[in-house]
Order: sequence, then C-alpha cells, then structure tokens
Amino acid sequence: MNVESRVVSRAGKGLFPRPLVLSGIVAILASLLLADVMPRYTPGLLRFEHALADVRTSALSDQLPSQHPHVAVVAITDQTLSEYKTRLPIDRALLARLVEAIDAADAKVIGIDILFFRTAAADNEEMLIAAIKRAKAKVVLAAADERLGLSQPQIDRQLGFLAQTGRPAGYVNLAIERDWVVRFKAQPAAGSAYPKSFAQLLSEAAGFPAGATLRRIAWLREPADGSDTFLAIPAEALLAPADEPLAKAARNGLKGKVVILGGLFPDMDQHLTPMTSRTHERMPGAVVHSHIVAETIDGRGIRQLEVDSLVLRLGLAIIAGLGFLIGWRYRLKRQGILLGSLATVVIIAIDIFVFWQFRIVLPIVLALLAWFIGEFVGHHAGRRLGPRPASPSMWFTK
Repeated sequence: MNVESRVVSRAGKGLFPRPLVLSGIVAILASLLLADVMPRYTPGLLRFEHALADVRTSALSDQLPSQHPHVAVVAITDQTLSEYKTRLPIDRALLARLVEAIDAADAKVIGIDILFFRTAAADNEEMLIAAIKRAKAKVVLAAADERLGLSQPQIDRQLGFLAQTGRPAGYVNLAIERDWVVRFKAQPAAGSAYPKSFAQLLSEAAGFPAGATLRRIAWLREPADGSDTFLAIPAEALLAPADEPLAKAARNGLKGKVVILGGLFPDMDQHLTPMTSRTHERMPGAVVHSHIVAETIDGRGIRQLEVDSLVLRLGLAIIAGLGFLIGWRYRLKRQGILLGSLATVVIIAIDIFVFWQFRIVLPIVLALLAWFIGEFVGHHAGRRLGPRPASPSMWFTK
C-alpha cells in the first residue's frame, strides 16, 4: 500500500465511528439537566412553560353548548351594598336573607364563599347562623386555613362561627403562582383543621365525590352560544319582590343547582387565570371555584407530566438522544437544518394533539430544549469525532 492510499484510509475514519454510546451519554445528561437542574435554578423557564400552557388552555379547553346546567353564582356587588353603611364585613342580616332566598329557590347545595373571621354585629350574626341551620339545602362554608396568616383572635372567631353553624367548611383552594395567575388547586396544608377544600366539599355535597385529585384546574371556555359560562344572578335581583319577573326568573334558574354565594367586587378576590391572562382581565374567586366544582361534576380533568416523573425523564432522554443522532448523521449536509426545523414542528404538533385529545399538558419547552441540546451536541461532536470524508471539498474547488 503506498503512502497516498494510507492517508485516504485514515481520513475516512474517526474517533467514534459509531455514535450510539455518545448519544446515550448525551441523552442521560440532558435529561438530568432539564428535569433536575433547570427547574430548580431557572424559574423563568417554568414561567415560559406556564405561558405556553395558558395559550393551549385558553384555545383548546372544553366548551359547552350553553351555560353550565349544574352550577350558578349569586353575586354580592357594590350595587347590592349601596344602601349599607359598611362594605366589609358584609352585613350578616343581608347574608341571612340571601341564604333563605337561595334555599327557597330549591338549590341543591349552597356554598358561602365568604370568610368569617371579622367582627360583626352579634344580633345579625345570630340571624345568619339560624338561617344556615334552617336551610333544607346542604350548606358548605369557605374557611381561611393556616396559610392565610390570620391572627389568633381571627382564627378563634372563625372557628367559633363555623362551629355554631354545624355545617362543613373547606379551605379556599386557589393556588396563586409567582406571576399571579391561578392555574392549580391548592393542596391541603399538613395538619390543617380543614383537610378538604371548599370546592371539594361542594362537589361531595352535590353527590359527586372527587376521584384522583388533579392539580390543574380544568377550565371551560365561553359557551358556543355566547352566554356566560355560569348563571350569575345579582343578589339584589334575588331579593326583589316575588311577583317581579326578574326575581321569578332568578329563583327558577337556581333550582337543583350548586349555588355559590360570594362577593364580586372589582378590587377584591379578583384573579388572573389562563382564560384571562392574555387580555389581563380578572376572574372573581367565586367563579374560579365554580370552574373547579364544574369539572368534578362533569368528570373532566387536566393532567400534566410532573418534572420529577420517570416518564418525563425518559421522554426527554429519547428526544435528546434522537436529536444527537440526527445532528451527527447530517453534520456535513444542509438537510440537518431542515430536519431540525421539522422536528420542532413535530414536537409542537404532538403537544397540541395530546392536550386536545387526552387533556395532558406536556412540557413543550423542555422537549424543545432536549432536541436542541441533542442536535447541537451531535452536530459539533460529529464534526470533531466522527468519520471524515476522504477528500473534503472546498468552495474554490470542484
């Protein structure tokens, strides 16, 4: 063999002519980086992940043909309180009249989404307790648990009031994220006096016990006919004389439903949600609780792959490993850029399809990063460690 043939033979070889071992190493390292390191030390990445999930949720969540048939809201507004001297605490005599009116309308369950840790007139409070006790409907009250930072006198007041009603109380379960968006249900605090949430107790009272507790809230889009997602009745309309058509229609609309009585004020208990974050509108807490109750009644739910799940780690490893092999294989060809773009489109399409059909939120940002890391490392590792062409072409040669 002459010298020239030996040079050509060496030029066709590389340090790692078979990249499978390298792809496995890169896949494991990428999975550890994306599943363990980045979520802990780069919270901005998770915010971006949440933002993309919000877009998916607002566009592809379930949609009813009309208003939800089993859940309604009775709203106490500034208009309702226009003739009262104080705004907070809400007058207990007013609440007593509303509980009686909702009960008279044959509501199935009455949920009082108001916290009772403030001092109120004693006589009016006794009137409210008596109305709650007399109600034929099942009544559930909202409570502030240990995470809301109440003072000891406030805790004692709340416990005393709830004990006198003899009705179950659940913690208000809205988990507010760092970007102030409500996407999840708060889980019960360890050792809390309130082991179940307000929404869970409402669902159970309606005869729909919650199954597997899913953290994400399964929102409903605006109904197809353009109506409100839930029937919302102003409290003053419910208290109007019985012969008025508006009052009669309001009472008829509450029959057999889970009715949440709460305050709908423009400056209190208003929250950003995936359904309103793009427009920066806010949703009242009572309406958020309505969505949570409705998903249990309907048997709907949204799952997500948690960061610490084995399935997620395996998926990220597979994506990174495949990206490495593609980057290695097409390191010297223009098709590599096209394949990288095509892979991005495929990952996004799979993510949309899985949410649309199975209501599972996939970590699309992590998946795209896994592909990018794998392909980038494969491309550059292949150029340095892979087989080289026998006679590399130059731009100035044929």
